[in-house]
Amino acid sequence: MRNTAFSNQAREQQLAWRKRQPGLPKENGTQNGVEYDHILPEDKWILGVWENIRDQLQCYINSSGIQANTGKHNLKSSWTQCANIFFPFRVNPAAKRMLASFLTKELGLKVETVDSIEFEYAADGKLSPRQLLGEEKGMRGSGQTSPDVAINFTCENGKCGIYLVENKYTEHHFYGCSAASKTLSKGHTQRGLSPNPNSARCTDIATLLSDVDTNCHQITWGRQYWRILKDYRSEAMIELACCPAMTDGYQLLRQQALAQGILNGELFDYVISGIAYDERNIELLGCLKRTGIEDFRVEWSKLFTSGVSFHSFSHQALVTWVTRSRVDYVKKWGEYVSDRYGY
Repeated sequence: MRNTAFSNQAREQQLAWRKRQPGLPKENGTQNGVEYDHILPEDKWILGVWENIRDQLQCYINSSGIQANTGKHNLKSSWTQCANIFFPFRVNPAAKRMLASFLTKELGLKVETVDSIEFEYAADGKLSPRQLLGEEKGMRGSGQTSPDVAINFTCENGKCGIYLVENKYTEHHFYGCSAASKTLSKGHTQRGLSPNPNSARCTDIATLLSDVDTNCHQITWGRQYWRILKDYRSEAMIELACCPAMTDGYQLLRQQALAQGILNGELFDYVISGIAYDERNIELLGCLKRTGIEDFRVEWSKLFTSGVSFHSFSHQALVTWVTRSRVDYVKKWGEYVSDRYGY
């Protein structure tokens, strides 16, 4: 992934933070065989996590069977940053109450309790990515649609909801569709998947949606994304330059399909899909311009008409709201993430 202005800024911030930490190892780690000064040795990755949650996070990874990102020893790792920000809401009651009040403000729902928080979320049975989306391979956190964070909550009226959150730190897009190119990745080739014989189909959104079974190569692979996403606004879609997943919106489309499938399962009254992002990462905010979407925060929700809501929030807004708490644990968390990430 190419460096962007914000990615470079974050690197400098992480290097400055590293120098302030006497407990971090002096030696550098490597990524893709190259040594970098903003990467810890792989076996010391946990030292990049807030010390108050290290043991609990490690136990959670071991017991849940999730696949933590292989780049988690990178101080710019979005996975580690996500753990530092969201894992305290899983384990601390006071933090959980502040998150409930934040959701009330953000979502326009009277959220009474946050009941649980899961990382690399995947449901079981019919709502699993395997059965729902047709993603035959993979596991939580690798090779399937697993939102970084899933927040289960209950509202004042007794209705329940789930908020599926994709967390982004320095990444500047949501990746391109894996089936939109004639050239396959090594992993796709090893699984025996066929290359797209006519990727030009992806650029004609009206024709694509008129017959997704024929024109979407993901469906040829058995993926059900467009079959699930039947409720879209035709007038908004046909204004796009290509399929919204083709260039930089693949994760958004997959998560939208997952959220829609979960809503169809009728286990939740409210299903929300969204993004947590750093407000300084302007490259991410405008990453879908080539598709015809100036700002995903505003325009993504205009593409669909179903009962799934789309809502995004910045890390800065979350930290500012939660750190109003006077609870010592929450205050220490706020001091850590502010010192670490500049929030």
